[in-house]
Amino acid sequence: MSQTVTADAKVKGDSLSSIVEGVSRLSGAYRKRVIDVLDSHGIPEPRPGEWYSLEDTINALDDLVDAIGPQTVKTIGKEIPETVEWPPTIDDVEAALTSLDDVYQMHHEGDVGHYKFEETGETSGRMVCETPYPTSMDRGIVEGIVKKFNNSGAFVQVEEDETASERTFEVSW
Repeated sequence: MSQTVTADAKVKGDSLSSIVEGVSRLSGAYRKRVIDVLDSHGIPEPRPGEWYSLEDTINALDDLVDAIGPQTVKTIGKEIPETVEWPPTIDDVEAALTSLDDVYQMHHEGDVGHYKFEETGETSGRMVCETPYPTSMDRGIVEGIVKKFNNSGAFVQVEEDETASERTFEVSW
């Protein structure tokens, strides 16, 4: 289940820039495609510090899923944690997943949903994503966070729990 976007919800250009930067790490062609899709939804190349319509952003990302596929959008999502600035106190997987909602709320305005992490074991947990973003983007972000902060080098697994009433990922590392 995804969060409904209200007309007044906004996303900071810094977040959109991290999507563009994340896709740039994959290829120049994907970067151009993302910029073109954002532009076609009234979002020219995003600038840090400016605010943009979240509804237009979500429509653009949905078009991107249709154009390049959910696997590629997931891969873009995995790059985002590498491109955003994390507080220096965040130094492990649990802390990063727990702080994801705070980071998300700092870059969004209005009723934009949330992320909630619950630890289920020493190296596992459950992430509930009630956001308007495509499932593949959320999954990639969660996977990217675990990979970035996984100090043990253990195998990362992120599986969607399709039996849950909310978009939920079972995470282990």
